[in-house]
Amino acid sequence: EVIGILERVLIAALILAHAEAAIGLVIAAKTVARFRQLDDRDFAEYYLLGTLCSVLIAVISALVASAALATVA
Repeated sequence: EVIGILERVLIAALILAHAEAAIGLVIAAKTVARFRQLDDRDFAEYYLLGTLCSVLIAVISALVASAALATVA
């Protein structure tokens, strides 16, 4: 699950860098890699739910990190 960890770190870094629009590129690249598998409805639901949870974890992590950095500065 190294790819998932890298995905969350990249999304969090993009949020901290105020490059939120680039998050769409990360998700698009992930979707292109799995495009053929999305024909399977069960896999598509699993994939979309997993992606949503992964992005949510990254966003929450970035917000916590941003708040922590703001208190230090």
